[in-house]
Amino acid sequence: MAAALIAMPVQAQTAPAPDPAAPAAASDPAQGATPDALASSDDIVVTASTGERSRFRSSISVSQLSQESIQNFTPRSTAEILRNIPGLQPSDTAGPGGNANIGVRGIPVSTGGSEYVALQEDGLPDVLFGDINFGNNDYWLRFDQNIQRVEAVRGGSASTFASQAPGAVINFISKTGDTAGGQVAYSNGLGFREHRLDFDYGAPLGNGWKFHVGGYARRGGGYTNENFDILKGYQLKGNVTKDFDRGFIRLYFKRLDEQAPTNTTTPSLATLSGNEVTGFAPLPTFDGRSGSSYSIYNRGFQYLNYGGQLDRARVQGIRPRVTGLGGQFHYEASDWLTLDDSLRYQWIQGNFTTQFINVQTRTGTGGLIGSTVNGQTVGSVRYAAGPLLGQLYTGAYINNNPNINTLMKDMNNFANNFTATGKFDVGSGKATVTGGVFYMSQNIVQDWHVNRQYSELNGENAAPLDLFSTTGTQLTAAGQAGFNDNWGSCCARRVDLNYKDVAPFLQVGYEVGGLNLDASVRYDSVHGEGTAQGGGAGPTIVAGDALGTARLPSLVLSTTPEKINYTDNYVSWSVGALYAFGRNTSIFARASRGGRFNADRRVLSGNFNADGSLNAQGQAGSVNFLQQQEIGLKQRGGIFGASYSVEVTGFHSTLTENNYDFTRINNPAPNNNPNISNSYRSYGVEFSSRVTTGGFNLAVDATYSDSKITSSATAALVDKVPGGLPKFLFVVSPSYDAGFVAAGFSVNGQTSTYSDDFNLYKIKGSTFVNAFVTVRPVPNVEIGVNANNVFDKLGFRGGGGLFPILSSTQAVFNNTALYGRTVTGSIRYRF
Repeated sequence: MAAALIAMPVQAQTAPAPDPAAPAAASDPAQGATPDALASSDDIVVTASTGERSRFRSSISVSQLSQESIQNFTPRSTAEILRNIPGLQPSDTAGPGGNANIGVRGIPVSTGGSEYVALQEDGLPDVLFGDINFGNNDYWLRFDQNIQRVEAVRGGSASTFASQAPGAVINFISKTGDTAGGQVAYSNGLGFREHRLDFDYGAPLGNGWKFHVGGYARRGGGYTNENFDILKGYQLKGNVTKDFDRGFIRLYFKRLDEQAPTNTTTPSLATLSGNEVTGFAPLPTFDGRSGSSYSIYNRGFQYLNYGGQLDRARVQGIRPRVTGLGGQFHYEASDWLTLDDSLRYQWIQGNFTTQFINVQTRTGTGGLIGSTVNGQTVGSVRYAAGPLLGQLYTGAYINNNPNINTLMKDMNNFANNFTATGKFDVGSGKATVTGGVFYMSQNIVQDWHVNRQYSELNGENAAPLDLFSTTGTQLTAAGQAGFNDNWGSCCARRVDLNYKDVAPFLQVGYEVGGLNLDASVRYDSVHGEGTAQGGGAGPTIVAGDALGTARLPSLVLSTTPEKINYTDNYVSWSVGALYAFGRNTSIFARASRGGRFNADRRVLSGNFNADGSLNAQGQAGSVNFLQQQEIGLKQRGGIFGASYSVEVTGFHSTLTENNYDFTRINNPAPNNNPNISNSYRSYGVEFSSRVTTGGFNLAVDATYSDSKITSSATAALVDKVPGGLPKFLFVVSPSYDAGFVAAGFSVNGQTSTYSDDFNLYKIKGSTFVNAFVTVRPVPNVEIGVNANNVFDKLGFRGGGGLFPILSSTQAVFNNTALYGRTVTGSIRYRF
């Protein structure tokens, strides 16, 4: 496996011959080997490294997840895979469409997405920034049988071997056809409607040629079992390699075209004891485990386009459309000089079209009846669709959050990474010098349409609601109260932006005996240019439905666009050392500083002068810096007939962040300030261990982090714990493979978190259990059953808001629950 990879920093995957002092690398589980939850510690690390050393001999914190171990527990999203990687803190409840928040080592996700974590495919980032508004990096990536393993590096060299990822780099590494073989699998939801077909095949072709191709197609109602196909689409990936005497050339292809649901909030009732949330229960008409905003009555809605015409959007959740072409080149020019280049162009479009959920009471304090909507007092509410059309709605709760249609018209990007590596004998040791340059261009061209909307709070096929004034005037049409105006003038938005990142980097390493030293530096120069337009008052739109017509306000684009035209430069560095005590024990230490450029989240927030340059506020928040120190122990060996490996890393992180989050504007006070100007401190421990004896395997991963806000422009935040961050996360996964049958389960959970940065409420942590059983009745055939959330627990990841407060002991908790019990049956044929 290692020999098939390209040895270049982060963006390339070639590995040299394995360390002759180490055992052979683990065999590929996809070719029938015994599944192991973690790849061998002698696998060559190709992510955020020079590709020169095994995991055991690398002075970084790295994890490697095999294809087989990931398949066994059937993750329901890309982000759910990351829960098996210590140090990461994914809020993995958004669903298969993506939109997860991915934190690392106690550093908060202040604005959404993954600010300090990069997701890569074969060493190149899917998008330049992991937290693009309506363009997070997990939109564009899907795990399937094409992936050989997932490799993750936290901290350390992520600062200098990647751009915009000082916290962690997670690399999805493809199979390349080194060994002839493949598989085809069909899976089906048991109790929910989802059909999926997977396949992959690769093989050497002779004369130095080899290939691999695979993909999937799926269709169904998703894990909440909608009555229509909210989930449908496919992915097709392939690569072909030509080996020659001193290197190889590899070409890649990818096509992803899929719509998949994303969940923003699935509210529940919370039990309060003072400021502590001690338990959760479903709302009378909404169960967070199985409910969603997707409905047969909201499969489409009207929106006002920026040409001034009413148009219609289809509700598709997140709909990515990606076509990618790429290549890698590896050439050993001499015994001491190796050249590598990796490049890819991606044509990317998509849309984010869904209904959000926010709970409002129909009557009472803060209720809808008696409030003012479109200048008039609301006197009654009626069903706007469904079997109760026209009848009065008398439910206790109403969903008053928007429907949204964001058109991601052009998210194209191009990335290229070139490196030259020299190896030299210096004294009794060996020196390695790697230099190169990374370049990436990222487009962000989007139109946002965020419409005020009212519907019943119902977890299955919610109907839109029309509002009527006390004098009988219809105030909404098909539940919509306005066009492009839910979040205010900031977000009737059009952006046409491009960012270019040029980053030369240099790494110097020296190895003598068991000692390995390395230092690296990276210089990023990022240029942003384009325009951003917010909203201005638009015309009154006459819209109608089965109940009548209404005159609805609108926002249209401002006639004065904001200009963006500036460049910022910054330096990142990392220094590390490792000492190996023989074959089985090593210790390492590392210090690093990495920069993170703030891109589109800074526009339309008062950061730019008229000529597009940064003003004083913009200059203060242009780049955030994450500093980390870590020390670790890696140990492997045997005990009582079992083999084991243990890795423990202690870390200390500090971050100074200036950012802007427009979604806070409509929050209840005090969480309604969109300007973020905080410094954070976090320290903790990552723990990872594996024990194997015969067919038994035990994997244990855990993270402890203690975080706080050390300074802030908002004085009340100082010394508070960042919202949504648990102190302790863990995954324990025992399994047993007896040949004819294999089975296992995993227990994953976290301790309590605070609801927000003000620490208003403490939210009870949740623990979940997943399980699998695989039977092999005849050679090459596997029949499997996989279950997530076996005990159908109602629970959450991260923080969340409490509103409305219903009494001193009860409130509505607004966050996204983990899916309830979902069971999948599958049959697989390997060949």
